[in-house]
Amino acid sequence: MRDLGPGLILAATGIGVGDMVASTIAGAEYGLTLAWALAAGGVVKYAITEGVARWQLATGRTMVEGWRDHLPAALVIGFFAYFVVWSYFVSSALVTASAFVPAALIPSVPLWAWGTLHAFAALVLVLVGRYEQLLTVMKVFIGMMFTALIATVLLIVFRSGADWGAMASRSEFSVSYTLSLIGGIGGTVTLLSYGYWMKEAGWAGPTRLRDARIDLFVSFALAFVFALCMIFLSSQIEWAGPILETGPTLCLLLADRIGQEIGAIGRGLFLVGFWGAAYSSVVGVFDGVPFLFDDWIHVWRHQTALGKKGWAYRSWAVYLTIAAISSLVLSRPVWLVFAYTLVGSAFFPFVIATLLWLNNSRHMPASARSSATVNVVLVGALLLYVYLGVEATLG
Repeated sequence: MRDLGPGLILAATGIGVGDMVASTIAGAEYGLTLAWALAAGGVVKYAITEGVARWQLATGRTMVEGWRDHLPAALVIGFFAYFVVWSYFVSSALVTASAFVPAALIPSVPLWAWGTLHAFAALVLVLVGRYEQLLTVMKVFIGMMFTALIATVLLIVFRSGADWGAMASRSEFSVSYTLSLIGGIGGTVTLLSYGYWMKEAGWAGPTRLRDARIDLFVSFALAFVFALCMIFLSSQIEWAGPILETGPTLCLLLADRIGQEIGAIGRGLFLVGFWGAAYSSVVGVFDGVPFLFDDWIHVWRHQTALGKKGWAYRSWAVYLTIAAISSLVLSRPVWLVFAYTLVGSAFFPFVIATLLWLNNSRHMPASARSSATVNVVLVGALLLYVYLGVEATLG
């Protein structure tokens, strides 16, 4: 337990507004009947991240280095283009979501001002702080998120009484929505940051694989518990008609409904948990994503990545900050929205396909190659994400 670290950072980063919105809708529409889908999503994301960690610990090379050495250059360049667009949108979405809470509490200060403050604070923390400081901050966020959320659940149960009949589904079962819930739980590109946080923690060599597996198990178990609490809370609220709101505003609506059920204290506790989940994702993305850019820049030159001390890492952290602020002040360019829609479903099929190949190939030491169970899970995940991508394209 003393060695837990990268997984806690991954949990604080991966448990974000997207998970809260998806879990809120799932609870409101289906009660607890889709709790198994959350567990399945955790298994899928665990298998992906464990494969990334196992490749790095067994070969001594990052996943980006593996792509450079064993994939066609066009594929790697194409994924880098996706990474640039994804970075813009994820930073802008997370910073905006984290600013919703203070903007709701102090509406006299505009949303863009709160967002700018959040973005600059994350940038300073990332550029000045070391790994140990980041880990401490993320532990505080995890404590804040879970204390606030579990306290809200307990208030619902003991103050207003849990409506166990609301656990059943209120809507007709949807295959597409269930699969999207499985695919959406946890992080996305930030899963690749786990390898860099392992390096920051000093984890290297195959002997660390057991530690990484325990670390990741705790990480995705936390994500499951958090999402389960969200499903429970939203199942206990009386929703007037179908949920039409999208994005973080849905969680603010849930906070207001909780306030109606158990009072201002419950609403305040939930908002604290919501803000903690949103802003810990901002800090995690601002810290972890620049490692990927730093790695990409240096692998093409066959140089060693410089990490937080290098210009590449710092410049990408600044890019994330500028992207977030620009999205608050200006409207998003149409072409970026279109490009993001086209490539949004490409990440997981690409990563899973490369894991299935690299982790079963001669490039991987025989003792560290994927087991039959892992391969079955990854093949199932690949089919899932391909299906979701086709659904999104045709829909």
